[in-house]
Amino acid sequence: MPSIRRLAEQFATDRVITTAEAQALVAKAKEDGTVSRWDKLQLRQAITQHRDKFEPGALAVIQQVLVSLPPPPPPSGQTISLDPSGAHRPVFLTPAGVFTANADGRPPANDAELGDSLFRAAELVDDASGNVFLDTQVPKATRAAAFENVKAALAKVAAGSTPPAGMDQNQALQMRASSATVLLHLMEASTEPDLRAPMVQAYEGLVRAEANVRLRENLIFHFANSAAAQAGPAKEVAATLMKELAPTKPPYEKWFANGSKTVNLQWTVGQGEFWKGFTGTLKSRGFQPVGREDQYGVTVYEKTIQKPGVGETKFRISVREGGTNLLAAMSDPSANIIGYDGHSNWGRNMTSSIRRGPEVGDGGEGKMFVYNLCVGKGVLDQLREKYPQLQPVATFGASYLDTDIDGLCNAIAERADWEKLDQFFNRTDGYWDKQNFVTPIATLVRERVLDRDNDGQADYLDKHFNFNTFKVPEDTAREFRPIKQDRPANILDGTKVNVAAQMLNTVSEFSSILERVNPDSKVVPQGWFDPKMGEKDVVRFTEAKGPDGKAELRMQVNARYSHMSEEALRASVVYEFDRWLTATGKRRLDPVDAKLNGLIGFAQSLDIDESSRDDQVWKQFLARYSFPPEVDRDVIQRLLDAEHHHYAGSPEMVASLRRELPAQVIEALRRPEVGEPVSIIG
Repeated sequence: MPSIRRLAEQFATDRVITTAEAQALVAKAKEDGTVSRWDKLQLRQAITQHRDKFEPGALAVIQQVLVSLPPPPPPSGQTISLDPSGAHRPVFLTPAGVFTANADGRPPANDAELGDSLFRAAELVDDASGNVFLDTQVPKATRAAAFENVKAALAKVAAGSTPPAGMDQNQALQMRASSATVLLHLMEASTEPDLRAPMVQAYEGLVRAEANVRLRENLIFHFANSAAAQAGPAKEVAATLMKELAPTKPPYEKWFANGSKTVNLQWTVGQGEFWKGFTGTLKSRGFQPVGREDQYGVTVYEKTIQKPGVGETKFRISVREGGTNLLAAMSDPSANIIGYDGHSNWGRNMTSSIRRGPEVGDGGEGKMFVYNLCVGKGVLDQLREKYPQLQPVATFGASYLDTDIDGLCNAIAERADWEKLDQFFNRTDGYWDKQNFVTPIATLVRERVLDRDNDGQADYLDKHFNFNTFKVPEDTAREFRPIKQDRPANILDGTKVNVAAQMLNTVSEFSSILERVNPDSKVVPQGWFDPKMGEKDVVRFTEAKGPDGKAELRMQVNARYSHMSEEALRASVVYEFDRWLTATGKRRLDPVDAKLNGLIGFAQSLDIDESSRDDQVWKQFLARYSFPPEVDRDVIQRLLDAEHHHYAGSPEMVASLRRELPAQVIEALRRPEVGEPVSIIG
């Protein structure tokens, strides 16, 4: 007997599928008494493949079966495989709502096994394009039982409690995170009011009790963006919780406690031309120096602003030069706003400042930090990790003008909330030339660049908060060789992937060649991937649309390179992006020029940190990609150092490099295999 698919192909040969033929397809699907998931899949494929051939009314015959047929209950005692495809580690759900790794339905033997089962279910949820409970036709009774079991699991690992026997604190935190992911997915699948309402209540209670700030923020974001929270009581709960993820106003209650009327600002400006311009603007706006002005020390300026209904507010700003210790005032209890206007030094000023920043017990609570430099969003994740309670304002792309301190102080003098402050920072009245600041209420932009659980996947794609990460020892000698890891890709530490993606976006801002194809920092990190048999890609770029409908590039890195150091991976991602642009025809350059531009991008990426291993990494890179060893990084570095705007490459820099490299090197670059990765079995 022909299958549904073959039957549909036969009916479509005359380019018309009649109502009678559609009824025959439905009859074929029902011939064993029930329409299985496989039958439905074949019917959907038939609709997709032959949609234009159905006569009026015929398509509705099949669609009615797909949407109206109640899901059959599983046979008594039979488990439901939540991933029939077998693409993930197996996890099953029993009719009694028990999550288990055992196909026969045997429940977890202990809390550690229960945690592993929920972890598997949550990872499946994280990767699913649909809803696993709907796709596998889990009936209401089983979903209700699963909800009770998830609640019981959460009670075992409640925030602030002692972990169950056999589990450590990190495992308990992971079980709580996994249970929350599963609970949210159950909530989305359960439209029945008597089920959804208690699920919303349980989720809200879980969030409010959560002490881990990073997990709490992740739970709030994904709940607010879930299908379950788009209407009704759940929408109201989500709106309330979002106020905690996105504060409504700066910490005025701390700044103006006990009748205080003074706001203290601690500002660092870049060395050189910044000091005079910055302080000159302050004085032109009415700020008066307190004592002698000293470019090489600390100078204090004051201004009092009177606002109707508020009264007077004194602003006291201390200005000093610097670049690598921008967060020193985090330990100063009198500092309310900390800021920086100056060069980013390819991110080194902020990364160095975060590393050197003082440890504070309150996580930066009560402070606001404004860092106005080029492409500040790339270090927002690191900043938030060290100071989770800080309210930061970061630049999105390149910045050209100093912060409007007077405008900021006037807004604060009115006690403006973040909605008004966001409008102030992102105004287009000629002071700033574009909307270029990421404020605490820019939640979608923040989630694109934050990776709270360090799994390499941007938080807005990452429903499952993962504490179960695995860090692989790094060894320069093996960096460019694929090595099969002993852990699956989904539990490898992905911090490096996130950092590499943000570096690629940053490099694109300062390359007149890459800027044409990535002008809006479209690259979003999506963690590691496990390569299939014969798959040799180091980096995988996939075009997609984000939640806001805008085009983006999802970036994943081959898990067999997870031992690669951050500096090597950063540079490799930039080079691989260049290769991808050439291979897909999205950027057309002379083949030799394309390779030279890739070399420039790799060299610039290497140069942005304080490592002493750059020469070793460069040598390994040249060998891995079949470049002649005579390609001298020092020649490229001289060109980079001489550039004052397009630091990461330009047609002019490519032309200069082509002239300066030896003729035999340029001739070698003409060969198609040069610049391509050597095939290595790993």
